[in-house]
Amino acid sequence: MNIKKNVFLFIYIPLFICGIVFADGNTPMMTQGIYISASNAEQKTFTLGSVADAKTGNPYKLELELTTKGAAVSKAFLRDYNDRNRKNPKPLELLNGFDNINTMSAARLLLPGIGKAFPLDKLNWQSQGIEEANDVAKISFSAMITKDGSDFIKLTKTYTLKREDYLLNCEMTISNVSDSNVEAGIETTAAAGIEREDERADTRGVVAGFLTDTGTVEAIKTNVKKLAKEQSGKQELFHKNADYKFLWLAETNKYFTTIVRPVPQEANSTSANWLAGKAVIAFDPDGKAESGDENQATFFRTVTFKIAPAGEQKCDFQIYIGPKDRDLFNSTPLYDSLGFIKVIDFQACMGDTFRPLSFFILAAMDWMFGYIGNYGIVIIIFVFIVRVLLHPITKKSQVSMMKMSKLGPMAEEIKQKYAGNKAEMQKKLAGLYREQGATPILGCLPMLLQMPIWIALYSAIYAGIEFRGAAFLPFWITDLSSSDAIFMLPAATAKIPLIGSFIGTSFNLLPLLLGIAMFAQQKLTPSSAPSSSPQAAQQQKMMLWMMPIMMIMFLYRAPSGLNLYIMASTTAGVVEQYVIRKHIREKEAAEQSTLVPTTSKLGGKLKKKKPKPPIKFS
Repeated sequence: MNIKKNVFLFIYIPLFICGIVFADGNTPMMTQGIYISASNAEQKTFTLGSVADAKTGNPYKLELELTTKGAAVSKAFLRDYNDRNRKNPKPLELLNGFDNINTMSAARLLLPGIGKAFPLDKLNWQSQGIEEANDVAKISFSAMITKDGSDFIKLTKTYTLKREDYLLNCEMTISNVSDSNVEAGIETTAAAGIEREDERADTRGVVAGFLTDTGTVEAIKTNVKKLAKEQSGKQELFHKNADYKFLWLAETNKYFTTIVRPVPQEANSTSANWLAGKAVIAFDPDGKAESGDENQATFFRTVTFKIAPAGEQKCDFQIYIGPKDRDLFNSTPLYDSLGFIKVIDFQACMGDTFRPLSFFILAAMDWMFGYIGNYGIVIIIFVFIVRVLLHPITKKSQVSMMKMSKLGPMAEEIKQKYAGNKAEMQKKLAGLYREQGATPILGCLPMLLQMPIWIALYSAIYAGIEFRGAAFLPFWITDLSSSDAIFMLPAATAKIPLIGSFIGTSFNLLPLLLGIAMFAQQKLTPSSAPSSSPQAAQQQKMMLWMMPIMMIMFLYRAPSGLNLYIMASTTAGVVEQYVIRKHIREKEAAEQSTLVPTTSKLGGKLKKKKPKPPIKFS
């Protein structure tokens, strides 16, 4: 469902039913004989903060474009991150509103006592502009709602941004300026229009954080593709445990997030008690599943407040706009206590199985980076450490596989002899392997042990903000979080059936080198196929070619940091296999040289020499 249809269905139809018509200027609105109007100011935009280079003395990490329409944040830029345009890098634009839906936009004023709702998202609020003092930039917006020509409700929103901070504070106040009690509430956008980050897939999503009864934070996640499949274009996020307290709502992409936290009014409270329940709504304005053009926005709705004359109701928010940085989330007490780290999503971790290992790998790499200063070299050193730790098992594996290769003909004879009795066949094969000291499963053990590390490392490189834009060499692999594009291919390449989906629009060298290294590794790997089994030998010959080709296709557009790890590990494996096999051959040759050959004259027995007498007489 298109966003305009959503707005029409959810906002304007109820307004027409109630007799409310919105117009610019001071045109009144009437419902049930009551005239309601709002003064529509001139539309303006203001800039809070700056993304000028920090080297020039700029103290702000954010540059926020605010608009009077809905008193909202229409765009957000980050000072310390660029858009990864190699030719002309610019500050990263993280948020960009769409269809008049912006971050923290006041959508509707809820007036259950006199009508359905009053639209605020198209109303231009009043503002006096930016004020800066004491390392803080501030801007306030206000709107006066009148009833029957008299002041009725005053709405005020104040944004405050501190220097060197990703946190934006928003104080919203509903004031009763009439001479009678007022029932009112607010529906407001949380975050809207987060930009795509992953060049291969759309990883944007929505995350809601909840405080459990044990004091830990749990998160519920959905992504834009799931939202796009919803027929209504919306989805409610709430925890199945009703006792868990809602904490915050986030929109995320691969490396960045916007987290909106309703601030509790009570000092000892952890969750805002002025929200209308724990459910939050996420809209997908496009409604076309996997179209690549989906947008998403999240909304809050307050409860209905009863406000006495000259009274007011505050609804405050804290908005984090920045990177999904593990160190930042852990080192900042507020972020740590609220569990912001839950927005970091390890896509390949099969749930949270390898999440602790991925965080450990990231921490270890960050520590190494502090001494080395190059994440590419850190990855290679990490490969060396893993290889050293697994070397004893790898050596036993190679010895076992070489024995298995030599036992192939004998094993085939047993299989043919006991083809009709599988139980006896397995028993004889187990006895053969036991006598010769060969273990079939030992050949796969190093790969099985490395697989969790591969998965966790893939997830760490995939999600780690540390690798975004990190270069290995100044002329090649200049961004470990993306493919190592040597040069760009014609755009028509991406349209080639089957091949285009794997290649994309760039020529990547590292995956091809990886395929060659994997071919060499498989070539050196001992074959267990017996010479008397042509079928098995043919299958292994096919795998010799198919495995490298499949890996090239699977990893061609993968992050170059992951390819660098697999490439380094595979190359190290080739060298390690060569050294181990050479050592085994030398050891076997030495053992053979110590044996004395027998002859037929000796009848298979060695003839002992008689000792010579100490003195020889002639």
